[in-house]
Amino acid sequence: MNRVCILNALQTSLSGGIGRYSYELSKSLYEKEKSNIKIVIREEDRKDFLFAKDEDLIIVKNIKSGIHRNIYEQIILPFKARKINKNAILHYPDSMAPLLALNDVVITVHDLAFKTLKGAFTWKTALWKKIITPLSIIKAKKVVAITEFAKSEIYTHYRNIAKDKVVVVYNGFNNLNVEKNDRTEVIRNEKLKLNIDKPYILTVSTISPRKNIDGLIKAFNIIKDKTECNLIVGGKNGWLYESVYETVENLNLKERVIFTGSVTDYELSQMYKNCALFVYPSFYEGFGLPPLEAMSYNKKCAVSNSTSIPEVVGSAGIYFDPSKVEDIAEKLLLALNRDIDVNLIQSVLNKFSWKKCADGVIKKVYDII
Repeated sequence: MNRVCILNALQTSLSGGIGRYSYELSKSLYEKEKSNIKIVIREEDRKDFLFAKDEDLIIVKNIKSGIHRNIYEQIILPFKARKINKNAILHYPDSMAPLLALNDVVITVHDLAFKTLKGAFTWKTALWKKIITPLSIIKAKKVVAITEFAKSEIYTHYRNIAKDKVVVVYNGFNNLNVEKNDRTEVIRNEKLKLNIDKPYILTVSTISPRKNIDGLIKAFNIIKDKTECNLIVGGKNGWLYESVYETVENLNLKERVIFTGSVTDYELSQMYKNCALFVYPSFYEGFGLPPLEAMSYNKKCAVSNSTSIPEVVGSAGIYFDPSKVEDIAEKLLLALNRDIDVNLIQSVLNKFSWKKCADGVIKKVYDII
């Protein structure tokens, strides 16, 4: 790598997908190319970036999400980057390019759900994405797509993009089963503490319409008398979450469906470790990390056959149509009764790591520009 890269990690929230991507990619890039990587972070996130020296960080004070961050990313950072190194690459990992930048720009596109999935965002967010995304793709020298599916979405919706502009570099994932957990940690989440020792089916995601938790609960209702397992839903409330709780109430499932809310990394690891089956019923994913995390514990996965999920989970998954509740129910029972194929799971996991992600970004993007 013969050029400096300034990587924007202002969107870091380690519980969110893009924030996790920004953090893990910047960490892996820094481990490989310390002398050529500069990372832009919020002051309050310094504790998460202890792997980097102060001189390799651009620390931004008093910046909040929303309009404050957009102003910094669109106006201030491009000019600051020009002063630091006029030949540096600016990498924005959240689909939104700095339109005023004079440096070469790279963006990562995770998905185009705002184009294909109605109701996935507020109308304001959807409108903003519809305006900024095509402008960002045009502005960028290279576009990283996190799956072949994401790449195909870009070329489907923006047909005038050069064929060599978009390259696929898979995400890595955190193998929670081999990471050291602090032995002093305990499960503090009360709902989880009361239910983790009982048999359960697990799903992990933000509760929003695109995640299809409502459909999973209806499918669980069909099989509830055929299994001793409860259903644990791990994740915080998101956009239009209320209908999911209404479904549980209407089906009288409050004793069988457990919502944990937000959990710590340690609690998440224990949820994966103890589940009988992991389920991922999402309608739309640009990648989808939770099935890989579950498989790192050698857990069976029943997953949606939609969008990028088959590309990521491969032959290790048991697939269902997420729009058909009866099919979800049938595959849940099938998966619960199927033996685990550890070798098959491992062959899938071997495709993905943050080191491979960093290598791919350097070889396919930074070294090409």
